[in-house]
Amino acid sequence: MTWDSDTIRRFFRYKRTIAALTIIAIFTASAILAPLISPYDPHNINFKSFDPPSAAHWLGTDSYGQDVLSQLIWGSRISIMVGIFAGLLTSIVGTAIGVISGYKKGVLGEVLMRVVDLFLVIPNLILLILLAAFLPNLGTFGEIIIISALGWLWMARSIRAQTLTEGSRDYILAARALGIPDREIMFKELLPNILPVVLANMILVITAAILTEASLSFLGVAGDPTTVSWGRMLALAFTNNAVIYNAWWWTLPPGLCIATLGFSFILLGNAVLDLFARNRGGNVQIQ
Repeated sequence: MTWDSDTIRRFFRYKRTIAALTIIAIFTASAILAPLISPYDPHNINFKSFDPPSAAHWLGTDSYGQDVLSQLIWGSRISIMVGIFAGLLTSIVGTAIGVISGYKKGVLGEVLMRVVDLFLVIPNLILLILLAAFLPNLGTFGEIIIISALGWLWMARSIRAQTLTEGSRDYILAARALGIPDREIMFKELLPNILPVVLANMILVITAAILTEASLSFLGVAGDPTTVSWGRMLALAFTNNAVIYNAWWWTLPPGLCIATLGFSFILLGNAVLDLFARNRGGNVQIQ
C-alpha cells in the first residue's frame, strides 16, 4: 500500500482517526503547556487536605493539600513521553527482528523466535519488576529502557507473520531472482509494503507502554518518586485511603485519563489497519 494523497485523505476522513487525533492532541497540548495552563504548582501543599471540587480547585485537593488538576496536567507529560519514546524504541527493535526472522527463516529465524517464545512464557510484570530493581534511580529514562526491553516481543511475532506472507509475493521472488541483496529486499522492498502493519503495531505498543508506565508507577518500582505521573497519583490515592474518605476526585480523573489516552491510540491503530485491509486485502497480522 502506498501512502499517496488519496490514501491520506481517506485515512483522515475516518471518524476514528479524527476522534483519536483530537484526544491525543488535547493531551499533548496539555503536557507541553503544563507550566502555562496549570493553575498551581503540583507540589504546592498549602491547601486544605481532601478539599472537594470547587471554583478554586476544579478537581479538589489530595491528602497532602495539593491541587489534583495541576497534578493531572503535569502527569500527562510522563505518560506521553514514556509511551511515545518506549513505543518508538520497541517498534525499531521489534520490526528489525520480525523482518529478519520472517525473511531469512531457517536457523536464524528459528533461533530469534525461540528467544522470543522463551521470554513470552515468563509473566512480563515479574520481569519488569526485576529489571526495575536492577536499574534503580534512572528516572524516566530508566522506565523507557525497562518497558522497551520486553515490549518488542509481541511486535516481533506480529511483524514476522506479516513478513512471511509478504515474502511469498511475486515482487519479492522477482527481486531474489535478480540477485538483489537480502538487506535491500528486506528494508527497501518488503518493509514499505508492510509499513501500515508496522504503524498499527507501533501505535498499540505505545498504548501498552502507557499502561505499563502507570502500572510500574503505581507499584513504585520505577521512575523518579518526586515526579508527578498518573500512575503515581493512583498509588498515592490508594496508600492514603482516598476511597475511605470518598475522595473520588483524586482516583477517578487519572484513571480516566489513562483509559482515554490508551483508547485513542487503539482507535488510531485500528484505523490504519482498516485502511491497509481495504487497499491491499489479504491477511493482516497484529497482536
